[in-house]
Amino acid sequence: MKKILIAILILSFNGNNAFAFGLKSFDKLNLQIGTWMENYQQVQGTQDGDKNGFEFAPFIGLGLEYKLKPQYLLIPEAGYIIQRTSDEVKKNQFFLRADFAYLPNDWLRLKLGTSLMVLMISGDGGEDTLPNGNSTEIYYVPEERRTAYNQTLDFGLEIFNDNMSARLQSFVFAWNESEERLISYGLSYNYFIPIKDFL
Repeated sequence: MKKILIAILILSFNGNNAFAFGLKSFDKLNLQIGTWMENYQQVQGTQDGDKNGFEFAPFIGLGLEYKLKPQYLLIPEAGYIIQRTSDEVKKNQFFLRADFAYLPNDWLRLKLGTSLMVLMISGDGGEDTLPNGNSTEIYYVPEERRTAYNQTLDFGLEIFNDNMSARLQSFVFAWNESEERLISYGLSYNYFIPIKDFL
């Protein structure tokens, strides 16, 4: 994945290439609001053994589109999943994403990219008894903030109507390790503002 991104950047900085960078190629700013579905249907969500389902975990994001060619875009984005609190543990999550997008027509966009996910967990310390399979187990609540970093492989599908879109994006954690692989999803509404409106 890193080799692909490096190749795209090298081609982009070549002044003789059709993908050469220029300020005029910045096209639109996008604002996002959506819900984050962590490890959807992959982990136990109840004591009865049911898998976790749809959860409302709102997130906000901001992106900037850069036109490589009429049908190809490079889209850096940043976002924040609003703090979640469960069993005395607070979770704050941020992401930085770089997507390569292909537009087969004016209402559909296909995306491939990668994200740096930053997860911060904090608590007041102590112990908590939680369900684990058919029984319970004691878990320790962290006394101070802990931070985890993950690189994901992302796939997205976006449907447009004028200056708005609906997007389904997948985030594949540990994509090259089949036993540890987990997939989270983002479902969002996006609003686009042309950069020329700011000039």
